[in-house]
This record gives sequence, structure tokens and C-alpha cells, in this order.
Amino acid sequence: MRALMLVTCLLGFAEMGAVQDWMQQAFYPALLLILVTASLGIPIPEDIPLIAAGVLMHTHPGIASWPGTVSVAVIGIMSGDLILYLLGRRWGPEVVNHRSVRWMITPRRFARVSHQFSRYGAWFCFFGRFFMGIRAVMCMTAGATRFPYWRFFLADFSGALLSVPFFVLLGWWFTGMVPSLRAYMGGVQAVLLGGVVLVAVVVVFTYRRRKRRRLKRRALALQRATEAAAPDNEQVEGAGVRPAPVESKVGS
Repeated sequence: MRALMLVTCLLGFAEMGAVQDWMQQAFYPALLLILVTASLGIPIPEDIPLIAAGVLMHTHPGIASWPGTVSVAVIGIMSGDLILYLLGRRWGPEVVNHRSVRWMITPRRFARVSHQFSRYGAWFCFFGRFFMGIRAVMCMTAGATRFPYWRFFLADFSGALLSVPFFVLLGWWFTGMVPSLRAYMGGVQAVLLGGVVLVAVVVVFTYRRRKRRRLKRRALALQRATEAAAPDNEQVEGAGVRPAPVESKVGS
């Protein structure tokens, strides 16, 4: 899982040019849409559009304002987080069995995050939102465990107010370094994609192989159980049961 998140981050940074192109056409709507999507659990690093926003504000003066950028970014991030919280609150602990999100929140992760909530409370909510892959599970678990809404909102909102200006400022400050970093990432992008495809093929092959083995073991166990039960059936049939004599009545 961590390797997948790392690859996603690297590929996302390599595609910063595409993000910048979208934001040049419609800065605020594109920023809002990308951040809402990232907040809903889709493995898209929210840092990338924020850094891209800072770069565009530096290279294209007047495209957006600092207050407007920070406000739209916080609204986009909080919208996705609150949607996940409300879904978790609606489904409760059974959220781990819901088909649409069980790829993201497994029973094991739900139990682990629930334990962290009971131990650290709002502090876990504050720091958890800084980690991709944990943020979405944290938001949904908060709702499923009935963590107080206002405590969740204030902790999550405080974290967003801290992270959003930081990454926008990071893009603004290091604008000159982005082209060289992007060129480097473009060079390794093909290798990363090839690695992802290879891992996916290995996972699918391993899953199918294990599934076939399980089916064979079940069939063998069923065959053995049938053979073991066969002698008992034959003994019962061989013993036989004499039918009771039928008394005939002769009419007078």
C-alpha cells in the first residue's frame, strides 16, 4: 500500500504540467474539482494542485489572489472530508462491508484507526489528514464511530488551514526548481508505469493461482468425505431390515 502511494505521488508530480494547463483555463473551478476528488479517497496527492497553484500565481500574476486561492482550496478539501464523515456516520461500523468503499477501508484498518481515535481523539484527526491514504479512512472512521461532529470539523479545518497556505507558498517559492524536477520525473515515468503494470500482473497471477489451489483442496476434501461416508452407507444397506409380517384378515 505504501509503495502504491509513493508511485502515485511521483506520477502525480510528473503530471503537474497537465494540472497547470487545466488551472490556466479555469483556475478556481479546476482547483476546486481536483481537491474535492482527492479528498474523497481517490489516490491523488492534494499537494500537487496546491503547489501548481503557487507556481501559476508566481508565473502568471493576476490569475488568482492569495485569499481566493486559499479559500477555494480549503472549501474543496473540507467538502470531500465532510462527505466521507457523513457517509461513515450513516453506515456506522458496517461501512467496512459496503461495496463502494471496502477497497479503501478494510476491517483491519477500521479497527486500527478506531483505536487511534480512542487514544488521541482530535489530535489524531488533526495530524491524520496530512497523510494520503490515511486521511480518507480517518474521515470515514470518525463518522462511523460517532466521533463528535464539531470536534472533527474543527480539527480537520485547523489542519487544512495549516497545510493549504504551506504548499501554495512552497510552489510560489520554488517555482524555478519545478521545471527541472518535472523533467527528471518525466524521465522515470515510463519506468514507474512499467513497474506498476508488472506488480499488477504478478498480483493477478498470484490471486488466480491461490484461488485454483483453494478450489482443488475443497474438491479433494469433499471427495475424501464422500469416500469415508460410503462404507457406512453400505453397511446399513447390507444389514437390511426385515419387514413386519402383515396379518391377513379372513372374512367370515
